[in-house]
Amino acid sequence: MELGGTTWIVAADGAEARVFEERVRAGDVREVSDFHMKANGHDWPTAHRHPATAHESAGFGRHGAGGRDPADEAERRFLRRVAAELDAAAGRKAFDSLVIMAPPRALGVLKAELTPALARKLEASEAHERVGEGAEAIRHHLRDLRARA
Repeated sequence: MELGGTTWIVAADGAEARVFEERVRAGDVREVSDFHMKANGHDWPTAHRHPATAHESAGFGRHGAGGRDPADEAERRFLRRVAAELDAAAGRKAFDSLVIMAPPRALGVLKAELTPALARKLEASEAHERVGEGAEAIRHHLRDLRARA
């Protein structure tokens, strides 16, 4: 992977994604204000299948069996949208390399949704919550992440 060029640093979780840009390696980091995404009502599934109900063999207890959590599905749909937007930006050559910072579950979903071309641009990833942090903090985390690599 080339060490020059623009790096996009994605700070995401299951409900929000922010992108920061580093135009020169080890240079300043600034937020890309055009790329700030939040989960919305379209991410929630509209129809749910009724999960099966299991009845206890003794007593009157019962519980759900199987089924998917709507919140998990909404998170997956949102992160799929984030990956699609990143892929579109990569197609426009908006960045040369990519770094993803997200909590472990969101990071796994997001990485799984990357296209092969976008995955080749992935320089590094970090399994930590960084969505609420500013550009300067992201810059320090990026330096630490690169130093460990």
